[in-house]
Amino acid sequence: MTVFLSYSTKDYFFAELMEIKLKEAGIDLWRDQGSLVAGADWRQGIEDGISTSGAVLIALSSYSTESPYVTYEWAYAIGKGKTIIPIKISQCQMHPRLESIQYLDFTVPNSLPWNLLTEQIKEIYEEIDPSSIVSTNATPNMPSNTEDPQVKAILNYLNQRGYQTASFERIRRRIDPNLTDEILDTLIENNKSIFRHVTLKDDKKGLAKIVP
Repeated sequence: MTVFLSYSTKDYFFAELMEIKLKEAGIDLWRDQGSLVAGADWRQGIEDGISTSGAVLIALSSYSTESPYVTYEWAYAIGKGKTIIPIKISQCQMHPRLESIQYLDFTVPNSLPWNLLTEQIKEIYEEIDPSSIVSTNATPNMPSNTEDPQVKAILNYLNQRGYQTASFERIRRRIDPNLTDEILDTLIENNKSIFRHVTLKDDKKGLAKIVP
C-alpha cells in the first residue's frame, strides 16, 4: 500500500521520519525529494504519484500552507476523488477547503499519533483499489436534498474523515446500522448531484461523493 505525502521541503525532517514510521507498518510513502520547478515534468510526476496512491497526506505547517505547490497537490487529489488526511505538524492557518476535515495532531512531540495514522490508512486500503477511484463532477440541475438527515450524516462523516468514497458496510458501521443497501441505493438515486454508486474491493457496494 502506498500513500502520497504533500509537504514543504522546509519540513524535510518530518517527511523523513514519516517515511521511516510508515515503512515499519508496511506502508510505502510517495514523496518528492527534490526541488520542484515550474514545468510539465514535475507536474506529471506529482499527478502520477497521487493517482496511484490510496490516500494523500498533507503535512500542515506555516510553510506548507503558504506553498502553491502543496495547494496544487491536495486540490488535484480532491479532484481525483482521493482520501485526504491532514496532519498538523505546527500551528498554522488551514485553508477553508480543508477545515471541515478532521486532522491528526502531530504538534505535541511526546504524543505523536502514528498508530492512528497507520490504522486510518489501512482502513482505506481494506476497501479501495486506488486505481479504480475516478472523481465525477457535479452535474447542474440534478436533484438533491442536502437537508435530508441521512444525506447530511453521510456527508458529515465523509468530510470529517477526508473520504471521497465509503462502502455501504462502513456507512452502516459508522453512521446507522439500519441503512440497508436498498435505502442507500435509493438515497443515491435521489441525490445524483451529491453521490454516485461505486464498486469497491471484493465487489463491495459503495458510494462516492461527487466533487462540486
